[in-house]
Amino acid sequence: MIDPKSIEKLKNQIDIVDIIEHFVPVKKMGANYKCVCPFHDDKNPSMSISQSKQIFHCFACKAGGDAIKFVMDYEKLTYPEAIERIASLVNFSLEYTSDKVSTQKENKHILEKANAFYRSEFFKHEAAVRYIYSRGINDAMIEKFELGWAGDSASTIRLLQNENIEPKEALEVGIVKQNEKGIYASFIERITFPIYAHTAKLVGFGGRTISDHPAKYVNSPQSMVFDKSKLLYGYHLARQSIFEKKQIIITEGYLDVIMLHFAGFTNAVAVLGTALTTNHLPLLKRGEISVVLCFDGDGAGIGAAIKSSRLLVQNEIDGSVVIIKDGADPADMVFAGRSDELKEMFGSGTELGEFYLEQVVKKYDISRPVQKQKCLEEIAEFTNSLKPIIAKSYESLVAKLLKIEVGTFSLSNQRYGSVQNQKFANANKQNEQGSQKKEKTDLLELSILKSMLADKNYENIVLSELNEKFFLQHKNYFQAILLPKIESNAALIREIYVEESAKVASSEESLREAIIKLKLKYYEHFRAETKESQKPNKIEIMQKISEIIKGLHNKLQKT
Repeated sequence: MIDPKSIEKLKNQIDIVDIIEHFVPVKKMGANYKCVCPFHDDKNPSMSISQSKQIFHCFACKAGGDAIKFVMDYEKLTYPEAIERIASLVNFSLEYTSDKVSTQKENKHILEKANAFYRSEFFKHEAAVRYIYSRGINDAMIEKFELGWAGDSASTIRLLQNENIEPKEALEVGIVKQNEKGIYASFIERITFPIYAHTAKLVGFGGRTISDHPAKYVNSPQSMVFDKSKLLYGYHLARQSIFEKKQIIITEGYLDVIMLHFAGFTNAVAVLGTALTTNHLPLLKRGEISVVLCFDGDGAGIGAAIKSSRLLVQNEIDGSVVIIKDGADPADMVFAGRSDELKEMFGSGTELGEFYLEQVVKKYDISRPVQKQKCLEEIAEFTNSLKPIIAKSYESLVAKLLKIEVGTFSLSNQRYGSVQNQKFANANKQNEQGSQKKEKTDLLELSILKSMLADKNYENIVLSELNEKFFLQHKNYFQAILLPKIESNAALIREIYVEESAKVASSEESLREAIIKLKLKYYEHFRAETKESQKPNKIEIMQKISEIIKGLHNKLQKT
């Protein structure tokens, strides 16, 4: 666990403008800074950054918060991950309260030492270089993906000894293994592919033999830092492209990823096992991205695509499946100059659910009634796990595949659907009502509200003179200031802070003058409304309002 005191020290040291500039261009505009918001399709600089308050706020999509929140949202990290990312950007050494985390910090260092050693050995081994070149990978890609060479076991053991790394430490990170004969290197006579977590931390390696070893590929053993069920090879390099393109291409192998990046498909990653798992879902649910599964056309590839497509549809992740035929893989196609063909395939794959259902139907002889019924039951078992709208959308496809009439079967759980659909309808109604209430900007109101936030004494003065009725345009902002701890109010308070045209009162006298002016605006508006109304006593009401307005004018002259 990161020491909370260390986090506070980091917060006090960083400047939000410097942090955001690491990710998007920032420009000084007035008292604040502006940039194009990276959290929605922004054409103009909608995001404002207040250096004095150390906050950012987008007036279009309402994203906002401090520097940590920006990094969390931009890089799709958890809070501790964002803290560590920022610390690395500003060369700040975090302190930890747990020995376990301290060990993990040391473990990362061990893996980096091994990676540097393997990389230094790569070009010394002609067979490894010759193989990589034969697959179409050039020096730039070798450098980008940090390819290396692990020679005999003794060379890795010597490295660890020279670095004073204890066998226990090396075992914890999987750089070595142990049997009855003792410690030996996990990677022997293999090309190495360093594997990074989504936080850009080195957590392990993949290794490919170039001899006749029966295990063509091996990964680091499961350890306290390496869990292949959570990892996607190349994700740390593809992450920015994934969120820019709103798409992730998932392949089966290291070389596929490297060659796809070489061809411009920089949103490509690879699984480290045969298929996606539930542990991959947090990565795939970060942002509204679609998934393209691009697996080989052999039995293993089809099987992985079936399992993965079912998992994704059940978790409401959109995407498609691309199966490459004739034994080719993405790396082969790029090497053969077929990148344009690949691009077309990625854009026209089979929708995930459609692919899964087609594969289910292939298991049965639907010319036989009993087999057809069993097939429908397996399909229904799958679609009953989906939300009704998704399930129902597959009915015409299933009818076509099974050659039965639409309406003779149902693929959705209607009872569940009726409740969810009602919630959906209610939410839509609320959103429509909310969107109709478009606010106009009132600088007088905003200046008073900003003064309340700037000075506790100012806040007391305002609250003694005004209530929410006087804020005709910004009643919600006033309510937000009174209840700042409610999460939905945070965005409103940020908007007040970054509104440059609204100024904090220079003195108590100027604040009281602003309050009188706001009261005048309110009562003049009230009088105009009353005049247009059909109230039986409106003349009497208007006389009273006029007296109040006259009194306020007298007060204003005296200030």
